[in-house]
Amino acid sequence: MRKSKNVIVQGLNAYLNVSVVPTDTTDPKPPYPYVSYKIISALEGDTFALVDEIVPSDNPNFQHDVKVTRKEQSHFTISINAYSLDEDEARNLAIETADWFKFHGYDFLKGHNLVVAKTGNIIDRTQQIVDDYERRYGFDVRIRAAREITKRVDTIESFTINQVVTANS
Repeated sequence: MRKSKNVIVQGLNAYLNVSVVPTDTTDPKPPYPYVSYKIISALEGDTFALVDEIVPSDNPNFQHDVKVTRKEQSHFTISINAYSLDEDEARNLAIETADWFKFHGYDFLKGHNLVVAKTGNIIDRTQQIVDDYERRYGFDVRIRAAREITKRVDTIESFTINQVVTANS
């Protein structure tokens, strides 16, 4: 998940040329305009396949092991906000950010096994701060990620039966 998040932040930073920061942080806010992100759900409803592969054993007593790989397609959702003191600037930055997810960032994300499954509507998330307003426009984006989890299973390569079993009629 961290790798996927870092890829998305890297791509947005390069495209938008503004700061892209975590939403929930105690760090000082960057100068306006900027974008924030927060992963609001992780590894939702995955589809998967299990793949077995015979591999050489690490154990000198065995010739082979089985490597079991779970190949899955999972979703996670990121909440994106664009910030400014100017309403038009915040709204336009949110639109530009959504455009990156929907179109401009497609090849970049695909190269990292990420695909945008859905981009939500851009809505006004403006907040009053003391006697002024911080203009915020935001949306949620659902990302599909290809993941692989593997484990190695020792095999039983030979066995000896020490007892004869008979069936009674």
